[in-house]
Amino acid sequence: MRNLVLGLALGVVLGIASSAVLAQRPAESFPDSVSADPKHYSVSFENEVVRFLRVKYDPGEKSVMHKHYASCVIFLTDQTFNFTLPDGTTEPASVPAGALGCGDGNVHLPENIAADPAEFIMVEFKNRETFRK
Repeated sequence: MRNLVLGLALGVVLGIASSAVLAQRPAESFPDSVSADPKHYSVSFENEVVRFLRVKYDPGEKSVMHKHYASCVIFLTDQTFNFTLPDGTTEPASVPAGALGCGDGNVHLPENIAADPAEFIMVEFKNRETFRK
């Protein structure tokens, strides 16, 4: 019993420490989605300006912590995800099929918490400064 309590306590301490280390890492140090998680992210088209990704998650599937560049997304299915951020906080998000969105780059660990598969197309911009001129 004593070993169980010590093991649990050690697990909690290591979990907190690893969360603190992840939270302090710069976004550039995280792998991009395709190299970190080729099961869910595949490149459909790429040139010197953009990269089109086809993204598919089955119900309950989870990725690993990874980064995205500035991008726009076309949601092909209704979906609900939990996004774990490097500091350990979790943010839920739901979007309907047909929704569109754009945003700056980010780092997260997504999990499909819906009962159905999630599918979307992501267009990542390799150099966002090109579009600010």
